[in-house]
Amino acid sequence: MPDDQGTITVITDQDIDAVLCEAKGDAREAIRMLLHDLAVLAADAERLVSKGFVRRRAPWKRIG
Repeated sequence: MPDDQGTITVITDQDIDAVLCEAKGDAREAIRMLLHDLAVLAADAERLVSKGFVRRRAPWKRIG
């Protein structure tokens, strides 16, 4: 695995059981909770990424 991809976390059956337990055994609610958490994390990542970095501009390099 290339170094730039980071570490892959292995999800165990115990992890899955914990999510289902938190959702009181309701699989649809467990999926809803996980999708909500994913959306929150994606929104945080979007908010924190520099727009200049995304456009491949270096704000510290002035032209002219």
